[in-house]
Amino acid sequence: MASTSRSRSAALHDEELELLLHTSSEEEISASESERDTDVDLDDRALLDSVIHDVSDDDEVSTQAFVWESMGNYQGQREHFTGSFGPQGGALNVVEIVDVFELFFDKQMVNQIVTETNRYAEQFLRGRDLPVRSPARAWKPVTEGEIYVLLGLFMLMGIIQKPTLRSYFSTRRIMSTPGFRDIISRNRLELICKFLHFVDNETMSTYQGPQKLFKIFPLISHLNKKFQEIYLPSQNISVDESLTLWKGRLSFKQYLPLKASKFGIKTYELCDSATGYLWSFLVYTGKDTKLDSPLLTPEMNKPTSIVLQLVEPLLKQGRTVWMDNYYNSPFLARTLKITYKTDCVGTLNLNRKNVPPQVKNTKLKKGEIVAQHCGPVSITKWHDKKNVTMISTYHSHDTRTVTIRGKEVVKPVSVLDYNKSMIGVDLKDQLLHSYLIERKKMNKWYMKLFRRLLNTSVLNALIIYKSNTGKNIDQLSFRIELVEGLFLKYASAVEHKVPGRHASDNSVPRLT
Repeated sequence: MASTSRSRSAALHDEELELLLHTSSEEEISASESERDTDVDLDDRALLDSVIHDVSDDDEVSTQAFVWESMGNYQGQREHFTGSFGPQGGALNVVEIVDVFELFFDKQMVNQIVTETNRYAEQFLRGRDLPVRSPARAWKPVTEGEIYVLLGLFMLMGIIQKPTLRSYFSTRRIMSTPGFRDIISRNRLELICKFLHFVDNETMSTYQGPQKLFKIFPLISHLNKKFQEIYLPSQNISVDESLTLWKGRLSFKQYLPLKASKFGIKTYELCDSATGYLWSFLVYTGKDTKLDSPLLTPEMNKPTSIVLQLVEPLLKQGRTVWMDNYYNSPFLARTLKITYKTDCVGTLNLNRKNVPPQVKNTKLKKGEIVAQHCGPVSITKWHDKKNVTMISTYHSHDTRTVTIRGKEVVKPVSVLDYNKSMIGVDLKDQLLHSYLIERKKMNKWYMKLFRRLLNTSVLNALIIYKSNTGKNIDQLSFRIELVEGLFLKYASAVEHKVPGRHASDNSVPRLT
């Protein structure tokens, strides 16, 4: 959802960064997670990606020399797509909304959460001398039904957005949401949230996964596996990064000034370009980010390794990977095309190794193009508002006339295709933005990441549901029906009666 820094991450001096972190409160930003916070008016994703990265030369070693030629004899051919796509295996023909969601948060995962939540509560309460009025004295072991209801409540909070958890239990008429009080008591909800856990703290000494992800690694592994097992993306897939807002202290927190969130937990993601389905992801944890694909070799740099880690199960099926210039290089493009029968298209930084000098050094005027190729790999530099350099394994330097804002503009075909297909991760982030489950202030970074993954699971479930049923249901209706379905199926297991009398100001007159 790595060790090479991007200028897009705009590293600050430690003192400056600490000053920013201490003066910033952890409040959610209303803009989309995927939007670039820039005042530059750009028509093209390709142009934007070409100017926001300034990747320096890397340590990548090419085992075979690149010999660049003019485009006169270039014969680019796109790989024939031979893979399947859409719902797979256990997801086929699942047409009930709750059943589709439970493909991701299945009984196995939920029962693990139940076990670890109860274990952590027991560990917390063991030997503690609690105050007489402590809410923790009322703790009872959580059940499977309560966890499913909790997930539904989190989803409902993404639809009905309020500033605090307690706001949902207010009895003031102008902000009352009785549906929450009808399902669960406030004290019970707060207790479950307090003790919610995914792993046994006492097993850390024997834990073999990424150390910094210990608290949430079982959930990350489970969802990464489920996302890949029950759905296959179409021919076009995109690789990009996403940011989950987090301004608290965290050793692997990233500062990305051109992201709307700016501070947060960075994930590298592979999404279906057509639907935004998140198929695989990798959480960035700093220099020790674990990459364990058998395809990786010592001469590969981190961006190349990240791409192969994410795309490995989809290779040799004729797909096209769309990436920006942080990932792309002539070495990666040739490796994907020749070795793995997978096309590669995207922007390219001219500081990468093996870029042809003629393309790199030629000065262009607006609208001019220079291009060369080495076998199936072509590199095209086109000058629009700025230089835009594209790398492709099947595009030539051909252009096409399009109408933008009433004006006819001539652009390379590779740029037009890139603008159309490099949208998977951004599309996912935009679809999630209106229903941010993770927007509440939290003290634990892994709980925010958990809610982000829960939100993504809901979106993936929507995509599978629409594919299986053919219904063009909108996201809001789907989420409401999912929440209602979880409550109808599991709310009977929740102790929801709230004892005592409660103050109310429901004397506010109704407008007529």
